[in-house]
Amino acid sequence: MKILYSNLVRNIEKIVGKYRDDGIFVVIDSTVYDIFIDIIESLRSTGIRSVYKIVAVESAKSIDEAVSLWQWLGNEGANRQSLIVNIGGGITTDLGGFVAATFKRGCDFVNIPTTLMAMVDASIGGKTGINFAGLKNEVGVFTDPQWILIDTDLIDTLPYTAKADGYAEMLKYGLISDSDLLRQTYDIDLENIDKKLLSSLIKRDIEIKQYLAKIDRYDRNERRALNFGHTFAHAFEALAANREIELTHGHAVAWGMVCELYLSVIHYKFPKKELHRLHSFVKEHYTAIPIGCRDFDEIYAFMQHDKKNTINTINFTLLEDIGKFHCNCKSSKDEIYEALEYVFL
Repeated sequence: MKILYSNLVRNIEKIVGKYRDDGIFVVIDSTVYDIFIDIIESLRSTGIRSVYKIVAVESAKSIDEAVSLWQWLGNEGANRQSLIVNIGGGITTDLGGFVAATFKRGCDFVNIPTTLMAMVDASIGGKTGINFAGLKNEVGVFTDPQWILIDTDLIDTLPYTAKADGYAEMLKYGLISDSDLLRQTYDIDLENIDKKLLSSLIKRDIEIKQYLAKIDRYDRNERRALNFGHTFAHAFEALAANREIELTHGHAVAWGMVCELYLSVIHYKFPKKELHRLHSFVKEHYTAIPIGCRDFDEIYAFMQHDKKNTINTINFTLLEDIGKFHCNCKSSKDEIYEALEYVFL
């Protein structure tokens, strides 16, 4: 897998040539289609045969949408030597990567992440998947794209909420790695982005994820540091889906990290001042999730289905300090409810 930065059009042209005869098939988030239409049309002569636009909402990461994509590829004449180009955020790269990995037992694919979240997290690390039976990423495979093309100029097209989504994952990298990275991440002003600083932090975050994915490919030990905040977050997302409440992944992760820092204080005496700092920041910059005592049992039930669990035990990644993480940690039901009370009541 190669990661190429900036010069998006030149990098695309460089890659697609070898697939001309077997065809290039573009899976694109409909919200960014207008941004890419000129690029796509200019590359028609290089072998782009067909474009599939998806409405990139969480419900699109489904077996029904995967079946539609498999049928589209088959009908359009794709084969095992074809190339799939996924353009969009994490929903698009998750779904498109899964379809590419399973169509005819796998064909090459490229990810072009268009959101900050996808640049630092979703499009990197080899995880692809769909939601199933009300559970997030319940079905999927580990497989890497041949290339990832990152152009930070695309961030300029994002609304504030989408920038905040990716920023939550960037805060996660700072918390699990080192205080200097965390300090620099807190310094980013999403209303007036310093592109040079942001680009350098994106590269650093990607290096951290690549390192953890390399030493723990299948997410059983050290790589689970990347799941910090996600045990609560996935339960919040499932609850929101059940209630038909709009909740983005990044916002769920932001609140999930506060909950898991609270557990970190209980288990590892994580510095309370850092917990309070993150909690204050999240309350200021992220929409509150409407959670009350009556929701705790349902949240806990969703946690019991988390993929990271072992022998019916809910697993967390907790922190002893900035950059000192512990994976596969256990917490009692009472402690989990206590964390929810601290954050939401």
